[in-house]
Amino acid sequence: MLRLTPVWLVQLLMVLAPTLCMAQGINTNRQTSCEVSVRVTSENDRAAGDQIRVELRNDSETPIAQTFTDSDGRASFHISSAGVYRILVSGIPIQGTTSESVRVDDMDKSKTVYLRVKSAGDVAGSTTKPNTSPVTSAAELRVPSEAKKAFRKGMDAWEHNDFPKAAEQFEKAVNIYPEYDTAFNNLGVMYYQMNQTQKAREAFERSVALNDRNADADRNLARILVHDGNYSRAEELLKKSLAVEPLNPVSLTLMCVAEVQSGDDDGALVTARKVHQLPHEGYSVVHFVAGQALERKGQPQGAYTEYQTYLRESPNGAEAGQVRTALTKLTASSRPNLQ
Repeated sequence: MLRLTPVWLVQLLMVLAPTLCMAQGINTNRQTSCEVSVRVTSENDRAAGDQIRVELRNDSETPIAQTFTDSDGRASFHISSAGVYRILVSGIPIQGTTSESVRVDDMDKSKTVYLRVKSAGDVAGSTTKPNTSPVTSAAELRVPSEAKKAFRKGMDAWEHNDFPKAAEQFEKAVNIYPEYDTAFNNLGVMYYQMNQTQKAREAFERSVALNDRNADADRNLARILVHDGNYSRAEELLKKSLAVEPLNPVSLTLMCVAEVQSGDDDGALVTARKVHQLPHEGYSVVHFVAGQALERKGQPQGAYTEYQTYLRESPNGAEAGQVRTALTKLTASSRPNLQ
């Protein structure tokens, strides 16, 4: 079985690694100071209640901040970088819901986002929808105020790229409340950023154990497992992550890698096509993976097409040199219809 080179795998993980971070907006050079107010209501327009998780994500679907509603179903975020964002709400009482895109421009001072949600009981027995966000664990709904305070301080330090301080605050939050799965996940990300991989792994493992529907923690732990070559466990976690977020391009890309590395070429091709059907800027590596899978299946024409697609989407990508080499070899093989 063809094995993809360790160098290639490291390059892929470097491409994906920034998605671990709850990165700032799409263009951090365009500064702003905007307060985004969120109001979560039920279908009868009454306040949906408190302790509903509200998450702010950038246009790459990367979480950048999190809070919980008050008794009036209200929450707010302060945004310092202009860009396009989405608001996701989730929790045990409700069906996960995602807002339309929210554009914050340089001169904006305030925005208000209204989200109308259904109770979880209204969707019993239904299949997971693409906009369903990570589910808040019952334990997290009981987070003490001091732990929440430490968590918020950690998020503030993270926003300023002060990873040691952020880790200190997330550590404080989990010491106060050892069942705080989101804080464990964020602590893992901070350790990962500080190149403390074993500590990151332990924090992600704890987060996954506390909440079996924390898609971020599943994905983050799977990334480390892919690097370690533990593809079967990585696939298990990614399946869980995708059950919550079926169209997440990071999870799908990692799944594609795990599948091709474990020899499941057919599965890798199916997953690569799913990514290609989504907005996937930054994830063109799936075309390289698909090309490798097609070569192993004895389908050079298909491999040639995938490699060409990679170069169109990412001519200067980390794998571009290997893709060009693969194209040269395919052409030199004198197989028909490759050019």
